[in-house]
Amino acid sequence: MRSRASARASSRVCRSSSLSQNASRMPRLSPLLTVVQTVAHHDAPCACRKALLDKEARMPPLKTNKRIVAALTVAGVLLAAGLYALAQQPYQLTPLEESKRDRAVSASASGAKYYVLPATLDTTQWGWLDPKEPPKLVVNSGDTVAIETMMHAHNAIQPGTTMDDIVKLRLANPGGGPHSVTGPIYVTGAEPGDVLEIRIKKIVPKAFGTNFHLPGSQFPAVGQLAPEFPQGFVRYYYLDWEKKQAEFKPGIVIDLQPFPGTSAVAPDPNEPKEKAGPPIKDAKGRTSTLRPWKNGSNMDINELQEGSILYLPVFVKGALIWTGDSHCRQGNGEVNLTALECAYREFVIQPIVRKDMKLEWPRIETATHWIATGFDEDLNEAMKIATREAVNFLAGQKMVALSRDEAYALTSMVGDCRVSQVVDIRKGVHCMIPKAIFAKR
Repeated sequence: MRSRASARASSRVCRSSSLSQNASRMPRLSPLLTVVQTVAHHDAPCACRKALLDKEARMPPLKTNKRIVAALTVAGVLLAAGLYALAQQPYQLTPLEESKRDRAVSASASGAKYYVLPATLDTTQWGWLDPKEPPKLVVNSGDTVAIETMMHAHNAIQPGTTMDDIVKLRLANPGGGPHSVTGPIYVTGAEPGDVLEIRIKKIVPKAFGTNFHLPGSQFPAVGQLAPEFPQGFVRYYYLDWEKKQAEFKPGIVIDLQPFPGTSAVAPDPNEPKEKAGPPIKDAKGRTSTLRPWKNGSNMDINELQEGSILYLPVFVKGALIWTGDSHCRQGNGEVNLTALECAYREFVIQPIVRKDMKLEWPRIETATHWIATGFDEDLNEAMKIATREAVNFLAGQKMVALSRDEAYALTSMVGDCRVSQVVDIRKGVHCMIPKAIFAKR
């Protein structure tokens, strides 16, 4: 039995060696193949090798086409080398695949997740909203996102930046806004015709802010009194978040009341053409962040602080949320062009898809008021839109039935309509309806 087993083993070795001998007659294709052939040849016992040589001397020559064999061998080696090289390269995710990665840092008992979106050159855009921009995060309705924001012009404006620098930055992005906006964030389930409810849960500013107006001699239409201030002005301020104050100068202290100057979903595809100023859209189809509109954008409404809720009509699938133009204090009107401009270490929001609501214009809710909005290049027209929205809200609410005439009268008695800003080409008005009028007595 042992001798038969030994013979079979010897036969297997000899057959292996025979294959090696045939392969050795092929052209030298590569060092790798030569090594394989040499190892196979020298693994056979010497006696077996001699027997093979004797046997091969008596064999007729192979009829195999050597060119075909060589070509197939080359193809096999190249394929193996390519697969090996591919295996060494890390797989590069597409932007959409990257956005769908689970970046949650925690989850609640209900299953809602908490995300963090840092402000980088990849997650921010300077002055434009582009619905074709790949989402930087994909979240579900009810998830929470902590967003970081940048200062203007991709963080180029920092303490020490001069007015000459700011003018150059303004001219470097023609038609676009100065704002750095973080996003977009895709909200699963949001569809055109829905309303996106955005709850502002927390705002934490970074350490400094600035206010500036451009030289009126060069920008006579930018700022309410621009021609009266030909030289331009810029100043920087330390923001003491522990005290929630900033010193304007010795003897003047400002309480900080941070809110986002720009909060937006993807633009309205039916947004009308500009009545004044540079084009709304550029050649790439992007929408400038300069103007507010139905999708929100540069509204500059100072009531949109921590604890408030913003309602925006949705125009594209996923809604696409951006925020930026972060403010730490602003008066109604924002008359010299800028507020106390700042950036946020944390801007925490909770987006919720509302299938049960329909809106044409943005609406805001605070602890004390419902707020209707209107925007137009003509301040009187903006006032009409905001008034009409306030009347529509009161006529449609379910707490106490009101006719449209009654809603109009009530708006006139208790509605507090304010000029949001006059410097964003499209001027803004927001009308505040106090919740206390519906309080139980």
